[in-house]
Amino acid sequence: MSEQQVLDCTGGANSCNGGDINAALSYVASSGGLQPEESYAYTGQQGACRSSSVSPNSAASIGAPRMVELHGDEGTLQELAARQPVAVPVEADRDFQHYMRGVYTGSSSCGQNLNHGVTVVGYGTDSGGQAYWMVKNQWGTGWGEGGYMRLTRGNGGNCGMATYAYYPTMDG
Repeated sequence: MSEQQVLDCTGGANSCNGGDINAALSYVASSGGLQPEESYAYTGQQGACRSSSVSPNSAASIGAPRMVELHGDEGTLQELAARQPVAVPVEADRDFQHYMRGVYTGSSSCGQNLNHGVTVVGYGTDSGGQAYWMVKNQWGTGWGEGGYMRLTRGNGGNCGMATYAYYPTMDG
């Protein structure tokens, strides 16, 4: 699915200030879906909306987005993530931005200043027994582990990730 289409066609969805997850999901619902990545490639900067140049928007379509206040409840986040990808706001401090590999435990400054949106795509436990969330970032495959991060799970929401959860529905 084209992340670039969301960036271009939502006016950036406040992307320079961390983004607006609800606005992005609402756009996907109202536009009839997203183009495939191959048809609307990621450039990393906001451009003119080209969604009408490739139609239909068929790579994915969704119904209205839902938002859940988690209040640090990772159990609810895990239930949601077991059913579908879940968008969450996080604090992307300097250490987060420079993450390269391994299970990220956060820094002392990584708290509740929610300034960036990522997608929880799964969860697991590494060979050393460390529970983690598998998080997809939109900064390209050169960031982290091929564009993904393993973020510590089980501490009430590292970097604020268990504050809110946004997910698509299939109802119109």
